[in-house]
Amino acid sequence: MAEEKVEIPKGITPIWLSGTTISMFNLQEMNEENPIKRVSCKDILADIQFRGKTSDWEPAKATFVDYVDGDKPKEELEVLLVVDEDNVYGDNFYLCKNEETAAEIIEKFTKKDETATEGEAAAEAQEEEEPRPREIVDPDPINRPWQEWEPSEGVTGVKTAESIDALVIRDCDPPLLKYSMSRQRRYFGLGGRFHDVDHVESEDFKPYRDPQFKENTADKELAGPGISIFGTRFMERESASQCVPSTEEAATQTARYRMVNSMVQYAPIMQETSEDDKEQLEEAVGDMLLRTLPLAEDALATNQTIKVFEDDLLRLGDEETLGNTSDNAIKEYTSPFTDINYSKNKIISAIDWMPDAKGVVAVACTEMASLDEQVEKDGQVRNSHILIWNFKDPIHPQFVLEAPGDIFTFRFNPKDSDLLAAGCASGQVMWWKLGAAKDQAAKREKGASSGAGDDERVSPKDEVKAIKPYLTSTIEGSHKRPVSALSWLPAENEIQPRTGRIVAPTTHDGISQQLVTLAPDGMVLFWDLRQKKEDKNGALLWQYIYKINVSSVEGLGELSGCRLCLSPATEGEEVTHFHLGTEDGELVNGSWLLPEAEENPSHVISSHAAHYGPVVSVQRSPFFQDTILTVGDWTFNIYKAAAKEPVIKSSFAPTGLTCGRFSPTRPGVIVTARADGSVDIWDLLDRSHEASLQHNVGPAAVTALEFWGDGSPNLQLLAVGDQQGTLHVFEIPRNLRRPLPNEGALVDALLKRELAALASAQFRRQELSVKEAEDEEKKRAEEEQRAKAAAEEARARELAEAEAQAIAAG
Repeated sequence: MAEEKVEIPKGITPIWLSGTTISMFNLQEMNEENPIKRVSCKDILADIQFRGKTSDWEPAKATFVDYVDGDKPKEELEVLLVVDEDNVYGDNFYLCKNEETAAEIIEKFTKKDETATEGEAAAEAQEEEEPRPREIVDPDPINRPWQEWEPSEGVTGVKTAESIDALVIRDCDPPLLKYSMSRQRRYFGLGGRFHDVDHVESEDFKPYRDPQFKENTADKELAGPGISIFGTRFMERESASQCVPSTEEAATQTARYRMVNSMVQYAPIMQETSEDDKEQLEEAVGDMLLRTLPLAEDALATNQTIKVFEDDLLRLGDEETLGNTSDNAIKEYTSPFTDINYSKNKIISAIDWMPDAKGVVAVACTEMASLDEQVEKDGQVRNSHILIWNFKDPIHPQFVLEAPGDIFTFRFNPKDSDLLAAGCASGQVMWWKLGAAKDQAAKREKGASSGAGDDERVSPKDEVKAIKPYLTSTIEGSHKRPVSALSWLPAENEIQPRTGRIVAPTTHDGISQQLVTLAPDGMVLFWDLRQKKEDKNGALLWQYIYKINVSSVEGLGELSGCRLCLSPATEGEEVTHFHLGTEDGELVNGSWLLPEAEENPSHVISSHAAHYGPVVSVQRSPFFQDTILTVGDWTFNIYKAAAKEPVIKSSFAPTGLTCGRFSPTRPGVIVTARADGSVDIWDLLDRSHEASLQHNVGPAAVTALEFWGDGSPNLQLLAVGDQQGTLHVFEIPRNLRRPLPNEGALVDALLKRELAALASAQFRRQELSVKEAEDEEKKRAEEEQRAKAAAEEARARELAEAEAQAIAAG
């Protein structure tokens, strides 16, 4: 326990030193046994100059500046530091301001040590002079016979044996009670019958005299007149017992051996060498020194010009940027887009840019309903809308497309923006013609700019009218589950109805008229806008022209596809290939044409486990045809066509990923969206273990994103939709949209290097599995051999025993 503070003597300065300072000045060995140490004033002043006010020596700076010790120079001065473990002066150390005080302190601790040494020597001498304890020994250790005590004349009492025998409790022999119980024979072996009752009857049993109980006349005479005694009288007897534990006295003495210091000295074994050996050794050492002398001189010269023990990478920052740092951040290109009637508090499920227009983007809005609400509204007709926004008016949508259900995917025709196709939650597919609506919008805009009268003007909200689909597929001829992916087929690859074969295109304007859809029901349907017919009532019917069922490789059911990516090839067998992601996290490579040479043909070529949850994005790189991006659970993967495992797998994000896209201008940039409302941009040439840039869009989860860009690095926009129905448009910074010199070759080399490393790892795993199989086979063979040897040994033993028995019997 610390003592109270006392008056600080003259010439002493208390100071508090932290653990960091103690470690810096090597003061850990100072304690009660070694309480004093000299510390260099030069080192202390250097620490004060470097650390400033944060230095523990700074309160006593004047002591070190004014400290003198005769004619010693300032560089050689050392101040005496004393440890104060009991905090007598308030701190854990104190300093001596001058050499006189230091000499007194040193003399004080020296006398204290001498006194303690003398006390220890006296204590050891006293311990040596202590007499040994006296041993008590029985002079006649002989077993004597038992002597019983008997009372003398005039003394009442009994012998010891009789007294002990009287205290022993013994059982008496009372008359035995006999009971007899009988039962009729027909009730033997019958089980009990139990039944429920409405209530439980309970009775109170009170003490009362049984009139049939006879009086005990023998005891009545002993009790006296007028007293009736019923029952049996029990005799009472006083008895006592005493348990005396056996005791034994014993003593032991341990011999103490006084500890003494001992030492041993030995001389090394010297090997005598001859003069010839010495000369050879000297010549070898001389040759070695001549060979190493130039190398040592070069190394010393290099050390003088370059600091070999300095890490130059520590001087670098997190990243090097050119120009203003504000140019490297994501900026809001325009104000957010939202509509109170159509998109507020709804989920943006899909985004697509109008291909031949600048500043026009479309979004699909779906209801934000829980499972119970969906079950309650099941069977009811619910309309959803696709909003087409123009940057000129961020408040009111330019066009509103009405659909008979929630839309989860839609796409503009890449060659004709007047055609838009979408997939519905009911499994139906529909498409719109926007040419007439565009013409009316252009006329209204032209009339408004020409300065029409106020009476002729109409508010923008009144101008927006819902556009119904031009054609909708029948429920019988559609998917059985919500359409999850839709893609337009290239105009060069036209599919023949019913067979699915590639035929020469029938259109010459380069506009595709066919599309393909995917749903979790395991079906991939192909559609043609021109293939329609009329029913009996004259209504137009639209159905698919070709269908395939995608089954799992194991043949245990249909694959629940949720994302689709077509092959960009225009010739060869790969024209019919596609990649799709499933709800089980698999990446499937398939073809819509069955192979002819196989015995059990299947549309699935290969299947790999890509993610732990549903695949939310599948996209082919715009720069490498054999590179596929998949996004799911908390990671994204990059696959090469020849690999069964991802060549690049990202680290786990703090929240789930909702979608992802390749950059259209930089081969090594990937954008992913997270469920916490953030967007991560990964630059694989910069770093691969973490995102190069992160931007927080808002509090709601990001549900969709899509790039706009004509391939020019001057402007690149990213449309981001969230869970609250708000559309954000961001401008990608310059360093993430402008490709680096020869970036395509660098990324290709990176992917090939990772692919080679993956192949090497797979080869090592195969070798390890083969070795494990061989070891198991060897172990199994050894066990069989041991079992066989044991069986032969047992058989030989049985034959020997049989021969021995035969000899004994003969």
